[in-house]
Amino acid sequence: MLRILTIFILLGVLIPGCAILDAILGQRIKEPVVRVESVDFGNVSFESLELLFNFTIENPNQLGISLSSFDYELLLNEKSFVKGDQQDGMRIDANAISSVRIPVELKFRDIIESVQSVAQQDSSRYHFKSGFSFSLPVIGDVRIPVQRSGNIPVIKTPSINVAHFKIDNISFTGANATLALNINNPNAFSLGVKNLQYAFTIDGIKVVEGTRNSAVSINRNDDSRIEIPVSINFTDFGQTIYRIFRGEQKAQFRLTGSAAFDSSLDFFQNIPLNFDTAGELPLIR
Repeated sequence: MLRILTIFILLGVLIPGCAILDAILGQRIKEPVVRVESVDFGNVSFESLELLFNFTIENPNQLGISLSSFDYELLLNEKSFVKGDQQDGMRIDANAISSVRIPVELKFRDIIESVQSVAQQDSSRYHFKSGFSFSLPVIGDVRIPVQRSGNIPVIKTPSINVAHFKIDNISFTGANATLALNINNPNAFSLGVKNLQYAFTIDGIKVVEGTRNSAVSINRNDDSRIEIPVSINFTDFGQTIYRIFRGEQKAQFRLTGSAAFDSSLDFFQNIPLNFDTAGELPLIR
């Protein structure tokens, strides 16, 4: 009896720990399966764009495992742009699937400064490389690499400026004029402008302000013009404006305001933009 017990003890010493665990669980320990389920857009503006990388982690084992950390790197046009890591882990239950989201913010100014070729492009190729590190029973630490590539649009800020200020008619007491605004869309997708609020001054004198609620569409890489009627009473505005309108002296203008932009891209809707531009008044008589 003692001899038989000794044999079992020796077998217990010689059998690898993994085999013992296999005998307990009825299967070999497997590495988890990590997949990129989707890439979504988060917060978007004319200054930045947020990419949301959504991962699923499947634990095929009959016991829980631990995700100890993950790291990532985003390349644009094959050039490294963003790197990061997360050391806070999580527990994944037996035979369960968990989700992990990695948000990456891309600031367009930084992109153009770092990857200058992007400035001339309508879209940029990205390559997202990540690695998920697990602590597994018996096997120990394991890092599973996951990659995803795709394209993102390069979003460029539209401009709103004064095309001209045209005097339609003038008398000793007042004048009627037209303020023409030019809106330039430098993007490879169409834009819609709405809720345009504006204030226009000449040599520091506010001559018109208001809101235009009707939408204006602008095709890709194109311009659109908005005309705003202006009525001036020289009694209210003084002789300075009268002399400017008569063309007797030059003047400076300033245009300030805000607008909201929609686009032909599903994720790029109702994006606010403030504008402030100034220069010599382009007067047409």
